[in-house]
Amino acid sequence: MTGENNWFATETGRAFIELSALQAMPWVWPLCGHNALIMQPELAVPVQNQLQCAPISYLQYRQQRFVGDFQSDESQIALVNECMALVYVQFVLELTTDRLQSIAEIERILVPEGYVAILSLNPFSLYGVMRKWRELRIENKEYWSSLLSDAGLEICRSETIGPYWPRKANSSSDKIIKQPGLFRTANFILARKRKSALTPLRKPANAVALAREKLT
Repeated sequence: MTGENNWFATETGRAFIELSALQAMPWVWPLCGHNALIMQPELAVPVQNQLQCAPISYLQYRQQRFVGDFQSDESQIALVNECMALVYVQFVLELTTDRLQSIAEIERILVPEGYVAILSLNPFSLYGVMRKWRELRIENKEYWSSLLSDAGLEICRSETIGPYWPRKANSSSDKIIKQPGLFRTANFILARKRKSALTPLRKPANAVALAREKLT
């Protein structure tokens, strides 16, 4: 496990990921389609995401690679073009070495009219201002929105969510997260791939199977 991932592997970090994903669920749950990919930091607790997209594949970031349901270099996700209706990125872009390439890969594997949902750390939060994430390369949501737009993705929603201060699971502070605020610890961005398919797409039921086949 890399030092950059250490915080996400703590009890506080795991509770933070789960809490942030839970609050973002009202915007993610309505999205439907065939095949979803969830990307998380290494050793993060697999969030029980109640998604309408199915099946769901999981990848975790480890030392410039992704491991999980299949293995992949961070610079090239081992999936065919336009095979995912939803890519849900949970606090991974702060870890990747080439952000532009990471977003380009996400755009590549999205089907036309597919969605990418991104959870990222908020540098303006109290936690961020106090440099509790000093090992991580965090940016504001305008930065991520700009990169997504440059990749041809249309921004549908941009929110600041999460607790004011990350705490362990079952903390009483978790009850106040529904109120908006600039200084909360996470950002949520939802973007859509606005691109019409020139030919009918086959149902990509074996996207992950194809990824595994490429590695053998």
